[in-house]
Amino acid sequence: MESTEPLNLVYKDGHVMVYDAATVLRLRRDYRIVGALEGSHPTNPQQNNYYGLPLILLPEEVALLSSDPTTGLDQVQQPNSAHEQVRIDLFKDLHKRGFYITRGIKFGADYMLYPGEPMRYHSHYIVNLMEHDQKITPRQLIALSRLGTSVKKTRILASWDPQAEKFVYVSIDWSEIG
Repeated sequence: MESTEPLNLVYKDGHVMVYDAATVLRLRRDYRIVGALEGSHPTNPQQNNYYGLPLILLPEEVALLSSDPTTGLDQVQQPNSAHEQVRIDLFKDLHKRGFYITRGIKFGADYMLYPGEPMRYHSHYIVNLMEHDQKITPRQLIALSRLGTSVKKTRILASWDPQAEKFVYVSIDWSEIG
């Protein structure tokens, strides 16, 4: 059940952070916002496999939350470029389609998409934002599709079509012959 209280978010050094577990759970449950845990784990601060609070929100997540008046978050920072605005719009479009979204840098992408809570589901898709008229060489196409296939995910190339005024999605799956 969604709470009507504003979220307990902290704006610091150009980032929006969450320092309490209850708000982290509320972000995931009510808004499908995942963020990235960046703090060291209090019981074992020397390890770097598992992180703890604070949770840092992506700029796209901040933009999504700031467009919802029930969050109590005003737009903290405006996009600096047209590309940043397209990234925010892509994030919102994917979020509207029901996905949980995390950073995709681990797989050479912009985003990873999950069909449900990332603690319970594996991601199904890796998304790269491309310019609508961007050319892709056969070598790049093979590299993108093979990487997606090697980690059992479908690669999605997303671009903003200014004439149709919508995002266009192309999925790539690599399959062996023989």
